[in-house]
Amino acid sequence: MRCAFIADTGTGCDFQKSVGKGLSKLIKQSKIKFVLLGGDNFYPDGCADKDDSLFTTHFETPYKSISNDIKFFGCLGNHDIHHPNGHNAQFDYSEHSIENDMKFILPNHFYDFGHKDLFQVFVIDGNLENMNEDLKSEQTKTTCKEIKKSKAIWKVLMVHTPLVSPGEHGNLSGDDEKYVKNIVRKGIDLVCSGHDHLQACVNMKIGDKNVIQVINGAGAKPYFKSDKYIHPEYISKKRGCDLLHVNTDLGYCCFDFTPKKLKIDFLNKNNDILFTKNITKNKTNI
Repeated sequence: MRCAFIADTGTGCDFQKSVGKGLSKLIKQSKIKFVLLGGDNFYPDGCADKDDSLFTTHFETPYKSISNDIKFFGCLGNHDIHHPNGHNAQFDYSEHSIENDMKFILPNHFYDFGHKDLFQVFVIDGNLENMNEDLKSEQTKTTCKEIKKSKAIWKVLMVHTPLVSPGEHGNLSGDDEKYVKNIVRKGIDLVCSGHDHLQACVNMKIGDKNVIQVINGAGAKPYFKSDKYIHPEYISKKRGCDLLHVNTDLGYCCFDFTPKKLKIDFLNKNNDILFTKNITKNKTNI
């Protein structure tokens, strides 16, 4: 089963629309079944309520050529909550979208979904500094419990802020890093995030397991033109981390789940494949 992953999309600008056209073609050509939407869904400050016009201009219009049968499963980014009601606005619009068989799905700060025993995606809210302790505790306890209970071959965590990144925002640290790593250690194979407006793939050694971190915040905003804003040293200084790929093209990823292999393609908005990473499974690591 194939899905697409894209983040940092919600500008409503021509760049977002051009990326949306490419994504629409990819969905049709590659039989994409759904899209992961990795946060910062509505720039600059999120939405005020479910009737906010940004839901039309920054989501429905840029992806109007994509069938409502293709659901966009989202998480919250930092820009999404600049408005004090930004999280509830998206939760309420998600309810409206589900009731009317539309494509925007973001029902809560954290949730999960999957396909039989092939894969399960666990979505969390990475705005940890803005969450009260009760919600943080509920999120991690519930998510960790569901990961351990899941019989899925592939377990994916989607959170807006990456654990490690060669972009300007860099790596998580301190309590936030410990919080996300605690969830990853429960059995996650792939972490997909946005935040930095580039594409990157990092192998992370977490405990005794290799975990892939995908960064793809290239959904609408071009990255800095100068290479001085790309920081491979952010990765090399982290023990057990290896930068496998980085580029600054606008685009998205395609994840292809099979029982023995997860194929990750990084594509630009013209659907040229820029990099491919395969993760394999065998009886000893399922």
